[in-house]
Amino acid sequence: MARADSDPRGWVFQWYIHAVRNDRGKAAELARVFPAPSPARTLANAAWSTCQAHFAGTVEDYFLPWHRMYVFFFEAIIQKLLGDPGFALPYWRYTAPTQRALPNAFRRPGDPVWGSLYRASRNGPVNAGTAIDAGAPGAITTVSLNQTSYSPLAAQPGFCSQIDGDLHGNVHVLVGNGATGMGSIPWAANDPIFWMHHCNIDRMWASWNAHGGCNPGSKSWLDHTFTFPDGDGNSVVAKISDFKALGPLNYAYDALEPGPRIGLCNLFFIPISALRNIYLIREPFPIDPAGPVERALALPAATEVQRSDPAMIKAVGGSHLRLVLDDLRAEAQPGVLFEVYLKRTANDAPRRLGVINFFDHVAAEHADHQMLDMESAPPPVKFYSFEVSELVRGLKAPPTVGFRPLGKPERDVRPVVGSVRIVEG
Repeated sequence: MARADSDPRGWVFQWYIHAVRNDRGKAAELARVFPAPSPARTLANAAWSTCQAHFAGTVEDYFLPWHRMYVFFFEAIIQKLLGDPGFALPYWRYTAPTQRALPNAFRRPGDPVWGSLYRASRNGPVNAGTAIDAGAPGAITTVSLNQTSYSPLAAQPGFCSQIDGDLHGNVHVLVGNGATGMGSIPWAANDPIFWMHHCNIDRMWASWNAHGGCNPGSKSWLDHTFTFPDGDGNSVVAKISDFKALGPLNYAYDALEPGPRIGLCNLFFIPISALRNIYLIREPFPIDPAGPVERALALPAATEVQRSDPAMIKAVGGSHLRLVLDDLRAEAQPGVLFEVYLKRTANDAPRRLGVINFFDHVAAEHADHQMLDMESAPPPVKFYSFEVSELVRGLKAPPTVGFRPLGKPERDVRPVVGSVRIVEG
């Protein structure tokens, strides 16, 4: 942290690899930090704001390998600066119910040893040692380990997308505020807990692989490259094929996360558009940050009726009904999670399905991203999917879906779910 902003082994340079702070922007920061051409400026231009996959023009399937590279080279820099090749970054195992408080070393302001790990830009109770999910029960889960495909498969998001949008995003929002903390993409990597968080996400990927989960085998995925500073601060071009497994990288985890054995990897692709709509809401669904908001779904119109392909139903393991939410967007970070629930009838008790977050659904945070072309590049394919078969089968009228904030959201955030539907698949 004491190193110059222009040093590729310094804190600011490393933070900006994830995303440059949005109150300044990449072009302005390049000019400030590097007033003259230099190899470090060339490296910064190539590496800054390349995080995958929270921005239009990026690829969701790169989320896991990009962050593995990021953490790997960050660790290599620390090893070189310490002169200790055996140094290893720890992971924060918040997936264990007893370890959901921010580790003590990160909440000791002014401490001569640990003070540099403190950030005031966290949600108040977090720095007081309260479990991050105290106000959001069910937000920390390992359900992504149940996925049998890496990429989306029909109404299943796949392991990469689900852990990104669910566990990963939830922890970001629960730890830091949405202005200058972990809850904001451009500021997240300024918080030292970011690295412990992503070590755990990397451990989860290793766990899924160990349980039988298969990574993509396509040449386009394996051959894709990203640029980072290596342990000496020099430019290195890293290829995904070299980071798809831990063995060649010479590190391992002391414990993997328990999960189901995946008997068969699904490597084929079935678009969600191929699924039959059972119920839907035809227009975007604004969420009232002040309290619960509900709306009844509707039957599809005659022109919207289709049948799911029987071969597809068989491929995804039988006929399931799933509530699918996609095209989420907000004008600013709400700073809280939102509970999703379903009511079989308008007067029925709500049945909790899970939670969603808007961590990477704020366009204003993405405008400076180097890969972003808002006019031509679509955002990464992401959606939330909840099993509702037992709740929905046999209904004589469309059910009602609802959203409830878990906490007090920030003002003027205007969160919207662009598409709400129940599909067969």
